[in-house]
Formats: sequence, structure tokens, C-alpha cells
Amino acid sequence: MTQGATVGWTKQKLLVLVIALVAGALLYSYLQQYVSIEALVAQEERIRDAIQLRPWRSFAIGFAIYSTVSLVPGTSGKSVIFAWLYGFWQGVLMILLGLTAAAMAMFFLSRYVFRGWIEQRYGRFLASLNRHLEKEGAFYLLVLRMAHFPFSIINLASGASRVLPRTFCWTTGLGLLPGTAVFAYVGIRLPSLNELAAHGTGSLIDAPLMLALSLSAVFPFVFRAITRRMGLLKDTGSHPEPPSEPRHNTPL
Repeated sequence: MTQGATVGWTKQKLLVLVIALVAGALLYSYLQQYVSIEALVAQEERIRDAIQLRPWRSFAIGFAIYSTVSLVPGTSGKSVIFAWLYGFWQGVLMILLGLTAAAMAMFFLSRYVFRGWIEQRYGRFLASLNRHLEKEGAFYLLVLRMAHFPFSIINLASGASRVLPRTFCWTTGLGLLPGTAVFAYVGIRLPSLNELAAHGTGSLIDAPLMLALSLSAVFPFVFRAITRRMGLLKDTGSHPEPPSEPRHNTPL
């Protein structure tokens, strides 16, 4: 790149940066009236009141939102928020149903719409998955779920594999249950915005909350270490070894 081109490119980047800063400042000034702590507390109270007054309708709305958001990769943290609003048991049920519904939607899209692309994009992992399904069956899907293997990759690869929809469905719900319970517990231990406004960040200092956060961070790594030692996850990384040809084509 010539010096003139470099200067021109630098000016373009500076212009984009200035525009972004100005737009950000304008957006902040516009939203400031809506994101004050008082406004957030009032909004939280309205949501909690609606959940109490119309539990079935609120559950249906929450389920629809959670399922839709779960279709987008990388949207972590939502389980904690929903349990914080809905409580432990209702939160666990909603999270499991929402995740399973989103997983099944991705499974069927992979199987009947995007199968060719999935086989090309995740071919090596898909081959490894089929080999393990031949050997360990549904237990292997449970292992992947409990080890917090990337949600979207499992859904897409399973759709392009030989696993049956019913097997994929129950292993998804059961495999995600332990992690869901931990994240839901984290959610119910978080203070409300009203408590946070009244007592400050000190309300976040809670021994059970710290324990749950530690468990949620450590559990996947401990489980992966155990299963790798058992030889179940040794070739499900980013570069899995190509497997031998499956012995038969019986779906799970």
C-alpha cells in the first residue's frame, strides 16, 4: 500500500470513529432518561407484577422470547436473567423447554434445509460424531451437553447425523438440566434492582451466590476432564481425527 493510500485509509478510519462517537453520544443523551436506576427499578417491578398477575401468559411470553433468543449463537447469560425474574422452578422449566425447542428447530433446519452446507462446514466433527454415536449411542450426546460443548454446533451437526429426533430431544433436555439448575440458582441469588439501588454493590456479596458462580465456571471443565480421561472427547476439538467407516447405518 502506498503512503498516499495509507493516509487516505487512516482518514477514513478517523472519520468513522468520529461519527461513531458522535452517534454514541447522541444515543446516550437520548436514552439517559430511560435508563436511570429509578426507571429500571420501576420497569422491573412492572414485569414482576405482570408475572404474578398473569402467570400462564407471562410464562408463554417468556418461553417465546427465550426460545427465539436461543437460536442466536453466543447469547449467554439469559438463563440467569430469566431465573432472576421467574424464580427457580419456573425458570428451570422455561429454560429447558426454550433450549430444547430452539435445539429441535436448528436440528430440523440442519437435516432438511442446510444439510449439504453443514456436511461441508463441519465435516470432520460430523464424522467424529457419527463414529462416537456408533460406539456410545445416546450417552455420547448426553456427554456433549453436560460438558457444555457449543450449543449451536451440536444442534447443527446432530441434524446432519444419523441420530433420531426423539433421541436428540431427550438427550438435550436431560443433558442441559445440571447446568441449567446451576445458572437458575445464580439467578435467584441475585438481588433485585430495588435492593441494589438501596444497598449498592454490597448486596452482591453473598456466599451461596459466589459458590454457585464458581460451580458454574468450574463444572464444564471438570466434566470435560473426566470424559476426556474416559476417551469420550478426545477427538471432538477443532481438528478431530477422521474416523473409520461406520459399520452400519442404524439411526439412534
